[in-house]
Amino acid sequence: MRSDDAARPLVLFATYSVQPELTEDDRLFARALERRGVEVCAAAWDDPAKAWHHAAAVVIRSTWNYHLHHAAFLQWIDRVAATTALHNDARVVRWNSHKKYLAEVARRGVPVIDTVFADTGSRLDVSEVARTHGWGDIVVKPAVSASAHETRRFAAHARADAQEHLNRLLTTRDVMVQPHLAALAEQGELSLLFARGRFTHAVRRRSALVDGHVMPKSAPADAPVPAVEGARRALDAAGALTGISPNDYLYARVDLAAAVPDQYLLLEIELIEPSLFLFHAPNVAEEYASALMQ
Repeated sequence: MRSDDAARPLVLFATYSVQPELTEDDRLFARALERRGVEVCAAAWDDPAKAWHHAAAVVIRSTWNYHLHHAAFLQWIDRVAATTALHNDARVVRWNSHKKYLAEVARRGVPVIDTVFADTGSRLDVSEVARTHGWGDIVVKPAVSASAHETRRFAAHARADAQEHLNRLLTTRDVMVQPHLAALAEQGELSLLFARGRFTHAVRRRSALVDGHVMPKSAPADAPVPAVEGARRALDAAGALTGISPNDYLYARVDLAAAVPDQYLLLEIELIEPSLFLFHAPNVAEEYASALMQ
């Protein structure tokens, strides 16, 4: 980590203007850094007055509106990366910001949830796609998205509503269509967390598309060996596609869904601003702090 003040380097955690302060999760991360003599401050990425070059490092954390300002966000990461250390690397962030990366990872042999993409301004027949793929309930969402923005689940009898939602989205953005997996309703998502390529912990998360479920929003979880191996394969593919080794990712979260016993489908690789769920494993914050200090 580069610093102009070796005695007390400044690290900026990038947030956003609507919620500029650190999250509960990131306060644990920040305190672990502060115990190492680092000053940590929150800074909204969309604050035009912020002097990012004064920081020894900038860590993208809760930039949860970047999908609404995608072009501006990509310009911002390039500006920051030109003057200080950015985590994750700008090339990784750019690649990960559009979910077409799922198709690239799938072509490298990683089992990925079945996904059909449609480019802005194109046409796609939802009923034909669902029939061809044998899907029941489907999910329609933007290919650049966060926090389930404009993500909707449609039952098999609501194809007309799904088509209307898809058509509206396609007027301004790229869109993706996927099946809604029964396993997500039954078990939720299994999220595996990594620091510099090393597995740290796992959580099970309730799907945002399942209503009225008794499953907690998130909870600590065991990570079966096949899940860890699957997550590593996904990260290795990301490394090959970006030219940046997973060992150089400060953080990574891999979200999986159980397909059949001991097999998992990749839902997402989160390399930009994932919740790390450190409040479920507070001691792990030390590992992320150590990873940043490398």
